[in-house]
Amino acid sequence: MTTNTRAIAARTLLRITDEGAFSNVLLPHATAHLAPVDAGFVYHLVTQALRRIREVDEVIEDVARPLAEIDADVRAVLQIAVAEIIAGDRSEVHATVNEAVEAVKHLGSPRAAGFVNAVLRRVVREGAGAGDRDPATEYAVPDWLFARLATDHGDAEARAMLTGLRAAGPPTGVRVRPDGAAPDKSRAVDGIAGAYHLTGRIRTSRALAVADPASTAVGLAVGARSGEAILDMAAAPGGKTLHLWDQSGGGARIVALDRHARRLRSARRRLAAVGAHPHWIQGDARRAPISDSAFDAVLLDAPCTGMGTLRRRPEIAMRLEPSAPERLAGQQHAMLAEAWRVVRPGGRIIYSVCTVFAAETIDVIAGYPAQPPPGLPGKRWGNGLLLAPNLTDTDGMFISLIRRPQR
Repeated sequence: MTTNTRAIAARTLLRITDEGAFSNVLLPHATAHLAPVDAGFVYHLVTQALRRIREVDEVIEDVARPLAEIDADVRAVLQIAVAEIIAGDRSEVHATVNEAVEAVKHLGSPRAAGFVNAVLRRVVREGAGAGDRDPATEYAVPDWLFARLATDHGDAEARAMLTGLRAAGPPTGVRVRPDGAAPDKSRAVDGIAGAYHLTGRIRTSRALAVADPASTAVGLAVGARSGEAILDMAAAPGGKTLHLWDQSGGGARIVALDRHARRLRSARRRLAAVGAHPHWIQGDARRAPISDSAFDAVLLDAPCTGMGTLRRRPEIAMRLEPSAPERLAGQQHAMLAEAWRVVRPGGRIIYSVCTVFAAETIDVIAGYPAQPPPGLPGKRWGNGLLLAPNLTDTDGMFISLIRRPQR
């Protein structure tokens, strides 16, 4: 049977929107059997639809009927096609319509072919996607989310940040490990030592670690040294733990803590395979099974809303509830209090989160002797450093250095 890339894209989109799958996890599996050019096209179609999903859904409801009244497979085909029509070359829209009709047949709904054809031809005829749109619709985020970012950063900065976070096709970030070399077709990221953007396909190598440059910046902020005792409080999947190991040349006593046994086992296997052997402990970072003042340095890369990763997981924005930043901030406060307990007087804590909400960043570190980590790019925000696509060509990340005073 001929491969129907739009049918594959529609089914993949459906699993993300209706079943809660994450695009960055699902897409590699959903396209593994395809030729590279077809896999790339499916990736493009799905992420394009996700980045425009709010506008796309409004268009479909305006020209057809409420989404809840459309069969799931048919709805997904329409979402893929409408996103193409809005974003694409007007000379190609008729091919998009015809191929969407074939896709819905391929998915077992031949009776819906006429409906799909009529809806999409109306979208083409009426020029959907033209005209002024409110910013929340333009950036495919809920109203509350844009309002929150505008409050936290100002309207212009919120727009600039979302423009970057909604950009298509972010490059793959890699960190070059000690004694490694920059890969072909890569470019160094300004101000973040060892971080590169890769424009070609990555080849598996012990000398490279896949990591967005913002994550590499977090490891650099720790500055792990041989002979130190260092705690990674929320270690899985282990990328930052590996960076600490590499920084210290394996000479630091690194303890990696995580509450999830399965993720901890997976991280242990992954790091052992590349020659890194920290000490692994299962436990809840809000009640860490660790003695007071036991570490020279603590990395708390805390669980968060993940708003800074929208370039790679565009569906996150539409899944977040308005209460999510405050709910997660409660956990972050508890973890930071534990980090303060287990770091020695004179020691340091790096607090980082891949989000850009004030509630999870500057508000969490308020009351601590915090400052932006030196020597890294970004924008000072409160007593921390903000990285973002519009500022540093990276994911969104907040990093703060907290030093516990000597007694």
